[in-house]
Amino acid sequence: MLLYKESVLTHIEEKYLRHSIKKLNAKFNGYKIAVYSKYAKKIFVETKFAAKKNIEVIGCSRLKKSFSFRKKTPKQQIIYYVIEPKRGLPYPFVKHYGHDFFRDLKDHRYYDANFNWNFLNLKILKILSKFALKNPDVQIIVKIKTGQLLNMKKNLDLPNNIQFKYFGVGHKLLENSKVVIAWNTTAILEGIAANRFILLPFFHVKDKNYSKKNELELSLRKENYGYSENDFYKKLNFFMEKEYNKNKIYNNQHSLKFHLHNSDNKASLRLNKFFVNNLKTIN
Repeated sequence: MLLYKESVLTHIEEKYLRHSIKKLNAKFNGYKIAVYSKYAKKIFVETKFAAKKNIEVIGCSRLKKSFSFRKKTPKQQIIYYVIEPKRGLPYPFVKHYGHDFFRDLKDHRYYDANFNWNFLNLKILKILSKFALKNPDVQIIVKIKTGQLLNMKKNLDLPNNIQFKYFGVGHKLLENSKVVIAWNTTAILEGIAANRFILLPFFHVKDKNYSKKNELELSLRKENYGYSENDFYKKLNFFMEKEYNKNKIYNNQHSLKFHLHNSDNKASLRLNKFFVNNLKTIN
C-alpha cells in the first residue's frame, strides 16, 4: 500500500507531472494507493499510472491539528511562512529530467529557469519590518522550512519582535497566530482549517513571467490578497485590528475540499478505515 501526499499542485505542476508519468510510462505495481484529493486520483487514472479501483481518496489527516485551533482565540501574532523560491513552478521536474525531456510539452516553450519567488520574500520582510516597528506589542514569527534559506536573516536589521524559526513543524504555530502570510504552500490550507485570517502577496501580477497557472487554486476573497505593497500593509493592519470571533468562519472552504478532501475534518477516520479494510483484505 502507498500513502501519497505530494499532490497539492498548481496547474503548471500538474501538467509537468502528467507529462512525466506518461513519457516514463510509469506504473503502480502495489495493491492500493491512498491520495489526498479527487484530482490526484484523476491524474493517476488518466495517465494510466494506476487503475481507478486501486486508488482511494482519503484526504489529509494532518489537518486535524489545525482544525483544533478553530475554537481558540489567537494572540496578537503574525506567522509568515517563508516562500520557497520555486514552489509551484516546474523547476523540480526540469532539474530532475532535463529540458529535452519536456521539449514536446507546449507549456515548456514559456519556461524560464531564472524566474522564482525570492523577490516576494524581500518585499514581505520589508513590510513586516515596518509593521513591527509601529506595533512593538505584536509578535511576528518568520517560519523557514527546515533546510531552506538558512541565511535569510543575514545582513537584515530587523526589530526585536520579529522572531525567526528554522526547525520544527509549522502548523503548530497557527494556534496563537491571528494572521497567516504565505504563498503556494499547504500552510495556507492549514491556516484556513485553523480559521485564521489569510493574507497573500499579490503585487507581482504585472511581471512578464506571472501566470495563473503558477499559483494554487484557493478561491479566497479579494481582502485576502495584497495587490501592492501599500495595499498589503493596510490589509495586514486591518486584520490585526479586527476582532476575532471563534464562532464565525472567515474563509471559503473550497480549497480544503479541492486540494485536501478534508473540509469535514474526517480524513483521520477515512485513513483508519483505509488501513483496517485493506490490511484485512491482504491478510
